Amino acid sequence: MRRAALALGGALLAWAGPPVPTPPPHYEAPLWPAPRPFQEPPRSWESRGPEESQEPRDGAAYSRDGTAAEVVAAVNRYRTRAGCGPVRLRASLNRAAQAHSADMARRQRLTHTGADGSGPAARMRAAGYHPRHTAETIAAGVATPQAAVRTWMDSAPHRDIILTCRYTHAGVGVADGGGGPWWTLDLATGH
Repeated sequence: MRRAALALGGALLAWAGPPVPTPPPHYEAPLWPAPRPFQEPPRSWESRGPEESQEPRDGAAYSRDGTAAEVVAAVNRYRTRAGCGPVRLRASLNRAAQAHSADMARRQRLTHTGADGSGPAARMRAAGYHPRHTAETIAAGVATPQAAVRTWMDSAPHRDIILTCRYTHAGVGVADGGGGPWWTLDLATGH
């Protein structure tokens, strides 16, 4: 009888087949770069100029010309060390980056997807730039242009984007808002 029970158990095991593997746990990619708390004091609102309010406004921009130039200067220092040529600011890319930063600030969401579902290349085209190659880096909660660039350079995927030599043009956007400032750096090569 014991022999029959063992034979029946063996037959059932053979019939059941190999065990079914359990699926891996659900994976969600992290947002890059992950927002960090301020490590530097926030930028002084008094340094913005007399025409701007002393208080931050939702979606308000820093002085775009000076801030964009500071970001690109910092980016170009890293690119030069890596043997890449400098990127130059383009007004159309600045418009695309600024609109995206303002959109992220309004929604308080760090994302490469616009509220309308657009991606970086579509936003660049809508702003009047004709891209061949595009990339975008974003950040939130860092107070200065230098801190934003350091945040990107501390992240391997973003460092790789910034140090991709084929990019020749840049656009920078920054907007105030809860959890911000919200930063966008668009890099591209045009047709």
